[in-house]
Amino acid sequence: MECKGSARSARSARQMRKMMLLSCTSHSWHFLALLLLLFPLTLQAQSTVSVKAADQKTYDQALELYGKQYYGEASKLMRRVAQRNPKAADPQFWLGMLSVHNGFNITGIRRYFTKCIELDPDYPNALAHYYMGMIHYTDERYEEATAEFDRYFQLANGSDRREWTAVYEEASAYLHWSQFLADAELHRVPFDPEPLRGVSSKRNEDLPYITPDGQRCYYLRELPAKHDRTSFYTSTTEKTTWRLFYSDWNSKDSTFDGGHELPAPFNQGASEGAVSITADGKELYFARMEGSNSDIFCAKNESGKWKVERLGNGINGDRTWESQPSVSADGRWLLFASNRQGGQGGSDLWRCHRLPNGDWSRPENLGSRVNTTGNEKFPFLHADGHTLYFVSDGWQGFGGYDVYFIDLADGDNAYPTNLGLPINSEDDNLSFGVTPDGLHAYFPGRVSSSRSKDILYFDLYPAARPEPMRLCEIKMETEKGLPGGPRDTLLMLSEKNTNVVTFAVEGYLPTIRCGKARDLHHIYIQVRDTVSNMDLGDQRVLDALATWLIEHPRVHVALECPKTDEAKAAYEYLTREKKLRTERLTYRGGTAIETKQIRLKNTEH
Repeated sequence: MECKGSARSARSARQMRKMMLLSCTSHSWHFLALLLLLFPLTLQAQSTVSVKAADQKTYDQALELYGKQYYGEASKLMRRVAQRNPKAADPQFWLGMLSVHNGFNITGIRRYFTKCIELDPDYPNALAHYYMGMIHYTDERYEEATAEFDRYFQLANGSDRREWTAVYEEASAYLHWSQFLADAELHRVPFDPEPLRGVSSKRNEDLPYITPDGQRCYYLRELPAKHDRTSFYTSTTEKTTWRLFYSDWNSKDSTFDGGHELPAPFNQGASEGAVSITADGKELYFARMEGSNSDIFCAKNESGKWKVERLGNGINGDRTWESQPSVSADGRWLLFASNRQGGQGGSDLWRCHRLPNGDWSRPENLGSRVNTTGNEKFPFLHADGHTLYFVSDGWQGFGGYDVYFIDLADGDNAYPTNLGLPINSEDDNLSFGVTPDGLHAYFPGRVSSSRSKDILYFDLYPAARPEPMRLCEIKMETEKGLPGGPRDTLLMLSEKNTNVVTFAVEGYLPTIRCGKARDLHHIYIQVRDTVSNMDLGDQRVLDALATWLIEHPRVHVALECPKTDEAKAAYEYLTREKKLRTERLTYRGGTAIETKQIRLKNTEH
């Protein structure tokens, strides 16, 4: 859901509610007073129940004094009329307006407009419903507030009464908020968080990240700072520092262990955190802050040892803040938060893709469907590669920072969805992660019985779940007697949708397989140098073949199928749709292979 109107800001809905009757629309009151002087006809009685004839003169005198801005004297006369006419809504309405102008008396505003609407729910002055809507909004009665603001617009739309339209913009903003909060209260989501066992301790933990295989959790833990000397006052003046930790999964106890501080080259003095790692465990990205500048670093696992290097100036800037990296499971995309120029405002989310030479491309802004003029931080790209979770104070929410999610594959017309109550609240929510299977989520927070910040773990409700994924081990070797040798690789594959996986070794034709993650898990692949069979049941197989052929421009192949029209259809798709050169492909039918199979032969000279 999107809100980009005057009410969308870093201010939360409840902060707006608390401030509303004090300042939000105060500029309108003086304007209203002037308009009422210019248009005296609007001061006439409008309720279906009129005041008694004996009180009409007093009533008119009160209105005349109101128009002249003698609010104290007008209030005395109007209260007298109201006491003698307890069923008339008009005196109550004008006492409410006098409360607005006479020192902005909140008690009077609440008392008199409430009484006015009780006496006449369809009172014909739009301002009565505007103020009643504000009262309900203040009391967190959002459905009632929505109804009153709707009634205001029924009367104000198309009207030329400037005292009504003077608050049109504010009414529009509060109607939007009322609808949002009423819907959120009506559709509260399941939420029962518990501290993640082993990782959570008596000390504070923050910024968790569970690896794609689920075997390790990285996080920050607050520890006492080391002192050069110990004194009597050390225990009471002790400072703390945040250190990067990890906990390993113990399948026997079904819990993480108590944690270990990462050794060098980590934790060497600078503040570090916000870890993200590729599915194969070979590249770990994290933020490091030295002074006031934060940069993104990459640690590469070489023979069991980490080698750390700062990413280039295309990503990091000398005078800009880059942090909170999130790398895709396949290592092809890197997302991060930055306050660099060229964004929507504040801190934005950016992404770059892996180039053929292994470097990262120039970062691109995720645009207005994700970023706002506020701040977007802590991106978490799920293992499915397209579901993004992040925090923001710019989209419509309940606190300073709320958690949102969006499917980046949905196109430019899709906008983030707030995770809802009570996951989001008046408190800031910073950092959020989801397990590869999409069933569970985790974030730093506190439970009612804990004084320290823990890593909380809970079941994620179905509507907010990403595509379920599984880390699969693929064993691959070349045909017996050919050079290349056996190879193993780890791939993050979908449990829900069909996967198309290309197995290739330099110098050999590729093998392409389709199937669900469970069908490809621990699969044994033999790559050959002359012939490779592929299933034509999925067009994505040909797409994968086209990609491989584009990456290997010197390879020429023959397409062979049991039926000539099947071979021709594959040939035409590759040449017409994928723009492959016709001289690189030949085809023929009638070959003795299984139905709906395509066989490749390398015809390169």
